[in-house]
Amino acid sequence: MATTTLKDVAAAAGVSISTASRSLAGKTSISDATRTRVQNIADKLNYRPNAQARALRSARSHAIGLIIPSLDNPYFAGMAAAVEKEANTQGIATMITSCGEDPQRLATALEALGQRQVDGIIAVPLVGAQDALAQSQDHHPLILIDRELNSLPAVVSDPSPGLNDAITQLKNKGHTKIGYLSGPQETSTGRQRLAVFKQAAQGMDMHIHQGNFRHREGYKGAIDLLHAGVTAIVAGDSMMTAGALEACHNAGKSIGKEIALVGFDDFIYLRFQAAPISVVDQNVSHMGRTAAAELISSIENKRQPQGKILPTRYIPRMSTAHEVQGENP
Repeated sequence: MATTTLKDVAAAAGVSISTASRSLAGKTSISDATRTRVQNIADKLNYRPNAQARALRSARSHAIGLIIPSLDNPYFAGMAAAVEKEANTQGIATMITSCGEDPQRLATALEALGQRQVDGIIAVPLVGAQDALAQSQDHHPLILIDRELNSLPAVVSDPSPGLNDAITQLKNKGHTKIGYLSGPQETSTGRQRLAVFKQAAQGMDMHIHQGNFRHREGYKGAIDLLHAGVTAIVAGDSMMTAGALEACHNAGKSIGKEIALVGFDDFIYLRFQAAPISVVDQNVSHMGRTAAAELISSIENKRQPQGKILPTRYIPRMSTAHEVQGENP
């Protein structure tokens, strides 16, 4: 079956090809009646504009780039899915790549996406890639996501609401000896979450494991905190949450009774535990959609993207329901 062309649409609508083109582009120089008639005929004939020709006419590729640290991390995979879904609703393709927390690979990815003439880029930033990000911003709209770096616009979460509510509940349940699995301090998220935790846990016996956003580090850190005798553990990200969960199970600790556990980010497997896990949730899908919508809006309106700060929320479940009796060991 032959593909419907713009010439076919114009002929069916009884207008010139240029009028059909301007009508489908929503130009106000064409009357409302003509624009509506042409659009209806285009829909009836299942007309789809040629993406390459459209890019040549508008100097746009109608594609954006997304650079994330890892595709096997469910948090970043969820972010990528949300960005792609939002872009798709606006007729924009998404080119997704990962950089493995390596600033040089991030710089290479920025260059590669630029060579493919994407209209804009969303990136999870890394220290060491500041110059590459700034140079990329000079050529097309750029917005960061999840982490902040220098003064570049970013869509990030505020850990304060969620973490404050989590620590308040633990205090109310009688916990006085608390452990925290901290992310790397070279990232804005690692620094901010640790600062909020320290402020919220003032007056408690704090034990902090300085780690990174990896499952193995969450496991190792949780074992160390259990040996230190904490009765509650708060994880600073989703991968360390998984590691801490495994550590508690392997150590034979009854979550929700012998140890309270607060995770980060609300993934479905955390709800299927014998004691479902309480979490500080960033709503990564909302974050991804917000970043994509802001980037596309900035492209359409020929302006620089604006950063946004989204609140976290605490979701209490059975893993923190048990009250501590008497003094901690």
